[in-house]
Amino acid sequence: MASASLSRRGLLRQAAAAVFPAILRGKTRHRPNILFCISDDQSWIHTSFAGSKFVRTPAFDRVAGEGVYFHNCHVSAPSCGPSRASILTGQDFYRLGPAAINHAEWPRGTSTWQDLLAQAGYFTGFTGKGWGPGNWKAAGRASPPSGRAFNQVQHKPPVPGLSPVDYAGNFEAFLRARPKDAPFSFWTGFTEPHRVFDPGCGVRNGKRLDDVEVPAFLPDTPVVRSDLADYAFEIEWYDRQMNRILKLLDESGEAAHTVVVMTSDNGMAFPRAKGNLYDYGTHVPLAIRWTEGANGGRKVDDFVTSADLAPTLLWAAGLEAPDTMTGRSLRQSLTAKRASIVDARRSYAIMGMERHFPGSRPGGAGYPCRAIRTDQYLYIWNLNPERNPCGDRPGPVWPADDPVGGFGDIDGSPTKTELWQQRGKFPSLARLAFEPRPSEELYLAREDPSNMNNVIRAPMYAEARYTLRKQLVSRLVKTGDPRATGKDAEVDAILRRFPTVPEDVSAAETRRD
Repeated sequence: MASASLSRRGLLRQAAAAVFPAILRGKTRHRPNILFCISDDQSWIHTSFAGSKFVRTPAFDRVAGEGVYFHNCHVSAPSCGPSRASILTGQDFYRLGPAAINHAEWPRGTSTWQDLLAQAGYFTGFTGKGWGPGNWKAAGRASPPSGRAFNQVQHKPPVPGLSPVDYAGNFEAFLRARPKDAPFSFWTGFTEPHRVFDPGCGVRNGKRLDDVEVPAFLPDTPVVRSDLADYAFEIEWYDRQMNRILKLLDESGEAAHTVVVMTSDNGMAFPRAKGNLYDYGTHVPLAIRWTEGANGGRKVDDFVTSADLAPTLLWAAGLEAPDTMTGRSLRQSLTAKRASIVDARRSYAIMGMERHFPGSRPGGAGYPCRAIRTDQYLYIWNLNPERNPCGDRPGPVWPADDPVGGFGDIDGSPTKTELWQQRGKFPSLARLAFEPRPSEELYLAREDPSNMNNVIRAPMYAEARYTLRKQLVSRLVKTGDPRATGKDAEVDAILRRFPTVPEDVSAAETRRD
């Protein structure tokens, strides 16, 4: 009897959720389409909407200007696989077992928002890169976590390193395959601006090295400026493909009826960025446009994380988020009329890491760390400070011809090589990138946006240190982080199961991790 009552209540909640967005909009009774677009390795600052002077992103700027731009979006983990798993499941990365690291497996029995939408009658699919790198078949899935693949349409990009997948062409093929009257949910997974870049492609395609803005934690040399120019060119390439996709959506007549999300899975693939809990690693662009259901033309300063996207998309579709989701719907931030701070409870973001590239340390060992970011501070807790945060040297190299010869948790690049080879000229920058770190770090986020001056030992910040540590641990315990609840052995066992890149992972997938 009790279970029947619970079932009725569940049905009533689902019914109420289904009609609520339509009532809110007052313009439609139909479920909206979803167009989810994610770049690969792009820091928040590198859009022209965010103020970049050397990266031009008109497609992103259009979505951000017509929709809601979230100034403080942070990923759950600054590494491709765990970040994408968090986005798809609506959970903090550390709850996802083997999916908490790259090159592992999808957790058996774990659903995604694409799965739930498909069960509710949505036509789902993806192009480019979905979840990964990792093995989703090991979980007994019939299809990838991001839906059915649409990668058949190919083209020849202008330079090496860019994906041959024609994202817009595959979106068009997806729309043609869509059953009549079915709402759709499509994941567009750009593989740009992931490395490897074609050296000098930025300058050859109109970038000026004098215009490049070099973050304070990198050496300002011609090599680094050229590497950043190549990175900017790849961002602009994917943005041009996004513009084609938006035109197709406009031509379909369903643009106003479609939730468009643009974001990235983690920050740029440079030392002290991707794979690290500093802002250039975790802080990513996020813009959401939904003409029928959100009040656009606003910038919101609420802190949000990638785990918040799944419950948001389910809410938009009129579905209730499962209890397993630790993310919270952005409904209030999207539907409010005011800008800046909309939901005062969203005053911080939690993020962490276990390991980026398998094989960076003997036995698959990682570098577990957790962080909390507020408007004023970034506090980082390094659980094994005796280890090197970027991996051992000598050790596995990434890519195979990386002349640095190790530090595998930093993707190989001209900048990584330059910083290592010129470490005598830039000792403080090399130390920040390659050497061990203390168990705790504290940065003044407003005054030190590059997170270079650790003030953890300054007496004037002792209270902030205590408060942030307490807040971080409380949230980790509440959401079941194994590292905060005495279950370290479970995580370490998973890391040992995947000490190196599995043999069944293709070279192309490995390069685009």
